Amino acid sequence: MQNPLNLARQPIMDRHEQIVGYEFFYRDDEGKCSIDDPRHATSSVLVNLLNQIGTASSFGDALAFINTDGPLLLTDIIRTLPKEKFIFELSESMKHTAQVHEAIRYYHSLGYRFALDNASCHPHYFENFAPLFPYMEFAKFDVTRIDIEQFNSLPNPYGQMKLIAQKIEFHEIVEAYKHLGFDYYQGFYFAKSHLITHQRIDPKNSDVLALFSLLQTDTSIEEIYAVFQRQNALSLQLIQFLSSTYPEHIYEAASIQQMIERMGKNALTQWLLLIIYSKSGIKADNASGTYALFAQKRVDVILNLLSLASPNPSNELIETARLLALYSLLEGFMNVSMDQIIRTLKPTSEIKDAIMAHSGLLGRVYTATLKLENGDGATASLLLKSYGVAPELLEEYVTIAG
Repeated sequence: MQNPLNLARQPIMDRHEQIVGYEFFYRDDEGKCSIDDPRHATSSVLVNLLNQIGTASSFGDALAFINTDGPLLLTDIIRTLPKEKFIFELSESMKHTAQVHEAIRYYHSLGYRFALDNASCHPHYFENFAPLFPYMEFAKFDVTRIDIEQFNSLPNPYGQMKLIAQKIEFHEIVEAYKHLGFDYYQGFYFAKSHLITHQRIDPKNSDVLALFSLLQTDTSIEEIYAVFQRQNALSLQLIQFLSSTYPEHIYEAASIQQMIERMGKNALTQWLLLIIYSKSGIKADNASGTYALFAQKRVDVILNLLSLASPNPSNELIETARLLALYSLLEGFMNVSMDQIIRTLKPTSEIKDAIMAHSGLLGRVYTATLKLENGDGATASLLLKSYGVAPELLEEYVTIAG
């Protein structure tokens, strides 16, 4: 796996030691926690979870706890995220402004959920965070920084919040906090942070910025989609994002353009802004030998073979073939079986039959592409012979796809 992305997670357990959620932590390309810009770190975690790894394989039905900075809350990005999946943790170092407080109140009114990270009994902490207490569902306490006797001697100002004890290292600490009414626990006693590495596929930064700029104008969906046609890595990230957030936008879609239409320009703009903040495409401009390059090759070969087997394909058939190519790449990108992808994303019957049964013209073209990728030009030629494709026309694709 070349230039993989890195992300760390640690489980949060209930009193019965059942996992109720995971906290996700930013890691750089070397697997280290080196944060210069909190907004970049938060955006990177969200992009890696939603656009690349996917929520199904990273936390499934559990909750995802994400450290969130103030400036990100002042954007509309949060509104593009599924409120039932995420708990946004507010750092003790967060800068308090009237705008940030209003944003939290607003998102809470929409059903988004928040937690206090490294909550404290210190008067200065109360002064800053007390106005936000009505909007907090969880409060996390670092047991290495809290005097447990404070909970016995002071009134509990945290009301009906669910209390989480973090940095637990010993069984005795768990028992002590159980007696104080804590129901959730996190720390090395249960599990250390686990580093997740995953196949990275990043769009070109220049294309992301160009598309974002285009969306600031009164542009058409067709013009927007033209950028996606040039940038298959962006299309794959969009499919993964929608499968993680709003899969109904994917079901039986005939093209990426149809997915974009269902998503809408505003949500697409905020999604691109999240990618820009994360800087996830920086290394893609000069990358070679990556999965993004492989993805581009497969799409190109499938479309080229289609043009050979069907000299005058309709635009609808071309777009179906393009989407077929993208779906065929998801198995390696999402790291899940094709059966599961088909069940989850519910593509059109034409795409499903082509991928699973290799039936019809698209099924033959897809199978021939796989054979060419394995250097088997002879079988690819046989598969397309009935469509009048001469063997010598396939020779160049053995090298391109392989």
